[in-house]
Amino acid sequence: MDWWFLGEVDVDGFSTCKGVKLKEGELVSFTFPRTQSQTMKSNARAWGRGRGSNSNLEIVRFSTREAGEIGRLPGDWARCLVPLASANKVKVEGFCKETPTFISLVDNVKLTLKIHVHSSLFKKSHSHTSLSTSASDKTVHPLPTLFHLLGLKPFKKAEFTPDDLLSRKRALELQGGGVSSFSAEQRLQLVSGPTQPNEERAEEFLNDQEVDRLVGTSDACKLSEMEPPSTLTCSLRPYQKQALHWMYKLESGIAVEEASRTLHPCWDAYHLPDRRIDAVYVNTFSGDATIDFPSALQMARGGILADAMGLGKTVMTISLLLANHGKGGSNHQSNTNVVDGEVKQTDPGKPESFFVAAQMRAKLRRTLRRGGGTLIVCPMTLLGQWKSELEIHTKPGSLTAYIHYGSARVRDCKALTEFDVVLTTYGVLSSEFASNEGDGALHGIHWHRIVLDEAHMIKASKGQSAQAAFSLTADHRWCLTGTPIQNKLEDIFSLLHFLRVEPWSNWAWWNKLVQKPFQDGDERGLRLLQAILQPLMLRRTKESTDREGRRILELPPSECSIVDCEFSEAERDFYDALYKKSKVKFDKFVEQGRVLHNYASILELLLRLRQCCDHPFLVLSRGDTDDYADMEKLAKRLIDGRKERELSLGAPSKAYVREVIEDLQKNEKAECPICLEAVEDAVLTPCAHFMCRECLFASWSGCSSGACPICRQVISKQELITAPTESRFQIDVEKNWKESAKVSALMHELEALQPEKSKSVVFSQWTAFLDLLEIPLKRKNIKFLRLDGTLSHQQRELVLHSFKSDPTVEVLLLSLKAGGVGINLTAAANAFLMDPWWNPAVEEQAIMRIHRIGQTRTVKVKRFITKGTVEQRMQQVQARKQHMIAGALTDQEVRSARIEELKMLFA
Repeated sequence: MDWWFLGEVDVDGFSTCKGVKLKEGELVSFTFPRTQSQTMKSNARAWGRGRGSNSNLEIVRFSTREAGEIGRLPGDWARCLVPLASANKVKVEGFCKETPTFISLVDNVKLTLKIHVHSSLFKKSHSHTSLSTSASDKTVHPLPTLFHLLGLKPFKKAEFTPDDLLSRKRALELQGGGVSSFSAEQRLQLVSGPTQPNEERAEEFLNDQEVDRLVGTSDACKLSEMEPPSTLTCSLRPYQKQALHWMYKLESGIAVEEASRTLHPCWDAYHLPDRRIDAVYVNTFSGDATIDFPSALQMARGGILADAMGLGKTVMTISLLLANHGKGGSNHQSNTNVVDGEVKQTDPGKPESFFVAAQMRAKLRRTLRRGGGTLIVCPMTLLGQWKSELEIHTKPGSLTAYIHYGSARVRDCKALTEFDVVLTTYGVLSSEFASNEGDGALHGIHWHRIVLDEAHMIKASKGQSAQAAFSLTADHRWCLTGTPIQNKLEDIFSLLHFLRVEPWSNWAWWNKLVQKPFQDGDERGLRLLQAILQPLMLRRTKESTDREGRRILELPPSECSIVDCEFSEAERDFYDALYKKSKVKFDKFVEQGRVLHNYASILELLLRLRQCCDHPFLVLSRGDTDDYADMEKLAKRLIDGRKERELSLGAPSKAYVREVIEDLQKNEKAECPICLEAVEDAVLTPCAHFMCRECLFASWSGCSSGACPICRQVISKQELITAPTESRFQIDVEKNWKESAKVSALMHELEALQPEKSKSVVFSQWTAFLDLLEIPLKRKNIKFLRLDGTLSHQQRELVLHSFKSDPTVEVLLLSLKAGGVGINLTAAANAFLMDPWWNPAVEEQAIMRIHRIGQTRTVKVKRFITKGTVEQRMQQVQARKQHMIAGALTDQEVRSARIEELKMLFA
């Protein structure tokens, strides 16, 4: 039963010799090329032989015992047989059917071939992606190609095939101005990711307008509404009722019973000549093959809720949970009925083996998993918020919820299936997937629904979080994210792969028809992307309007202003000295013509200048080298205002590696060069670079190894050293405290708000600056809380609850990493942005945490900019970028523009 007979066919081979006599009916044997790795070794020894060795990979020779080599099989046969033979998945027998009496070169030799393939090709939806070959930019899947050459025709043909994509001409309305509205630089970044290393890497993601141009927005005027169940305790706005109707219809789809007996539209069904086999099924896009009936139930039954931040995606999802709840797999019925112990065919028009045998096997496998309710996966910071929203917006007893988090969490599948809703984090999901090889508690359940909140967390399709999410089993799948594309077009591919939207969950087709055309400026790539997303994604923004032309969400106004900060004399001297030293280095790079080659070093110089604008102590905390030793007297003036007093800040090492080691020994805490926050769970790479463990892993495409984000040296997890960190300052900042211009300006603003009892959120991208801000807040008796990445889940929830409910708390200090997703801060009415970000979209997201549903007061936003510094020039650079967006620049123009921007910053 291991080898299945596929068929017998006549093939015209051609001779590669002359003078040989071949008899009709004589057996011939076939020789397949060595594997590619063996060929590469051979090439290493014979490097001067041109391309001949590579071409040998697609040659199949036939010979006889007496005459030796006779000739070769045609190329189309070789291309499909070679990968199968290399994997020991095919057996080929043959004999001569017709031949000239005396063979000359390139004579036709008609052979009769008998083909057998190994049964393992059809077990567990075996993927042949690794066996695929490429010819003339066209992917060749060996098994479907072999079926075609053997003349096998499907008795049930796929409704959607690659030819449909390659030949169909669609008249699509393109939203947002098309590919030409993206510059060459932007298209390159959207395909390959941000080109800026270090600090810009964490910030280069798209704003709402850029996302809208890529994926389009939904027309709220054309959507129907659905009243929520009575078990929902809050009222839905009209646009939220539209979302409920849209989500409910997507989950319903065609009737479950009909879907269970309907062949998936991307699969062909074949009968084989080997009558031991009922039927086999082949995916026309991926080349996958199986004996299990691929029903339409495997199609995407869900989608992407991509409403912009602040429109209430959580409550929309809760209303769906109440409107359509159940257990996974419970509604999956086969198309057969059991009557008096006999299986009765429900569709006599189909062969019995087509439905009964395949579907009963598939149903048996489904029953091995327990049916669960809804699994919600979210960042750790949102666990408490989801639990709170479920409690607030549902009637008691309507839903049972369990938080699957922490070392004491339940490990038993049966216990988890008792709950209607299970909440967990991407970290828990990944760890269970990795430690149990996909057989953990969460992966052992057939869920009714899976909801990925902040779904862009799985944007790296090869990352562990994404792989863990892909492996989950569910009837319905949903992605909630206000940024379906953050900085790469591939981000959306990962969501489609999770949703199992064929054929776009297949990378080869995605890359060929969407990714590559977009990069090349071909309008069809963007048109196809929007066509794919149109039925699967619902996206509205605060600017969206209803049928009457009114905005779908009316919020209190927001008032934005800039607070200009003026350096003191001591601060100005310090900044100018730092700037002059930085400019000398930059000018040297310009003179050498190596600006972009030293991009990381230049960003480091800019980072020091930006931090100095907040408070010079941030620069002094960095363990500077001897290049900055002569700044100690200037630093002294910041502390006590006297030039005469000597200030000893230590003598940093001249060697970079030694400096890093000394930092470790002193437990000094540095900033992560990826996220720009204080290093959390710090690791030291073999190349002596400090960063957050989580940031490093997130930058890798693989699970166990990747490139150092700083120097690109390949490193593995095993090579990392866990670094203990404690104090980040070299001086006693409490004892030597002196306010900077920005700190003084912030204190003035906060003191003015005290009579109003109005809460404020202070944002900074550097936790070291939050450390410094605590000093004046304590001295002025302003009660505050702090939220950063060092807090546990319970501590975060306590901070957020206290900020919301305690009227005596006036200020929340918030770091970018800790508040990066989904936090609701409507208890505040004031936002203070202490330092500008490279990408204005980051500032927009910070404001959206306050200016969103639930806000009843005017929100006042104040950005602090230090006059006459790099901060002002950063704003000019951003304005310049916005004007360049519509221009289609060449690669050379992109490089020139980037150099000009850097020159502007050091002007």
